[in-house]
Amino acid sequence: MLVKVADWIVDQYKQLQTWVSEQFDDDPRKADAVKTWIIIACVVAVTITATLLIWLVVTVLSGLTLAVAQGLAAGLGWALERVADWNLTEVVTKPVHDYITAHAAGLPAGAEAIWSAWTLTGPILWLICLLTKSWGARLAWVLYGAGTAAMVYSASPVGGQLLATGVAIVYWAVLSVFVFRRIGRCPVVHVHSAPDVTTPLKQLRQQLDEQLSEVRARIGRVEVASDELAARRAGSRDDEDS
Repeated sequence: MLVKVADWIVDQYKQLQTWVSEQFDDDPRKADAVKTWIIIACVVAVTITATLLIWLVVTVLSGLTLAVAQGLAAGLGWALERVADWNLTEVVTKPVHDYITAHAAGLPAGAEAIWSAWTLTGPILWLICLLTKSWGARLAWVLYGAGTAAMVYSASPVGGQLLATGVAIVYWAVLSVFVFRRIGRCPVVHVHSAPDVTTPLKQLRQQLDEQLSEVRARIGRVEVASDELAARRAGSRDDEDS
């Protein structure tokens, strides 16, 4: 869409430039002034069009993002309410709800607000621990489980306190399997063997031996040559004496 609008503006600009050249061919100054005003008008039109399009896109995206966020929040709240109303989870959720209702009197936040905060804190902490493996989040998860178990024990019927607390601990332990995974594993350490220190020394010694051997060979060749030269001089002297 933006490309089409830009092409249309460019076409209109070219047509106006052509029209101005044809109309004011006999007066170049007036033609230049009209062309300048045309350029200013085109720049203003492009600026206004781009601003309106950006505002429109931002407004639409903001509305879509807000709608998606509200839908996700509503879906998560509905799912948590359905889970909380399940008979097996009511062994934990009902005592917690009763405990919060009984002890929320006089607090600035009402019992329902505290109950909603408790139901949202657990899944959020679990997701944070699962995704980030943060030790701070894991500590908060442990404290959350301990507080939940204490509320379940306190608000459950006298005959079923231990059983309800045990069920709560089992639920927490099952969820904690994903939270505390990979803890205690020894990191894989790759030990690279150190290079042989004697190898460079051996190479240096070998090079020195080769150089010394070459020097000895040269000295030997020089001695042989000097002996031959001495023998020739001695032979030449004998010939002269005879």
